[in-house]
Amino acid sequence: MGTIWRLAFLASLAVLLFGIWFQISMSRHWTPPSALPYDLSNPVLAMQMSKPPWPAAMLALGENMAEMTRQQYIDFGYIPSYTALFICIAILQWHSERRWVSVLAPVCIVLILVTAAFDIAENLAILGVTEHHNEASWAAIRPRALVKWASAFVVILLQSPFYLTVKLAGFSRLLARALGLASLAAGAVGLLSACTGYERGIEFGTLPLLLAMLMMPVFLWMGRLRGRAN
Repeated sequence: MGTIWRLAFLASLAVLLFGIWFQISMSRHWTPPSALPYDLSNPVLAMQMSKPPWPAAMLALGENMAEMTRQQYIDFGYIPSYTALFICIAILQWHSERRWVSVLAPVCIVLILVTAAFDIAENLAILGVTEHHNEASWAAIRPRALVKWASAFVVILLQSPFYLTVKLAGFSRLLARALGLASLAAGAVGLLSACTGYERGIEFGTLPLLLAMLMMPVFLWMGRLRGRAN
């Protein structure tokens, strides 16, 4: 399993790098409007949650239309990175000595592929608005985004038992437990919000998820060393 730990570690670095790229690009090219729709602080999430009347005004300032387009193209690199990461975690979970933990792994693999498919579909709908200026594309964005977020948060929730039960020692054990708790919080809040269409709840759910993504490379590096020892 050492190879899977290493692949997961590399995928987590890719996820982190794309996450940084998102933020750098946004900070350089996005002109903040006076307020984003739905009381959100993340413009990309606000775009994903679009509902009538369409929030076209937030794209009208400066380079915002071009930047929203750019964010989708960055996301086309982010999608395979997080898909690979969650599949690797699922494979590690599949080898858990606890059967109730391992049986969740195939479900996670299927759901993360569903997440990726709807993420791509959502990106294409957003590009329909920002790049192709097709007003009809607005209506396709939110339904695809809600399915994406719901399936992603289910994966996060179902993988939390892996972190809470994986056999590691010392600091790596503490990191694993912290990841498990962060995944539980993100999964529970995010899934409920995605199912009810509560935009701010989805944003709240991404906060512990962000913390988990920051801890993930360190956790997987330690697991990689453990895997090599085994």
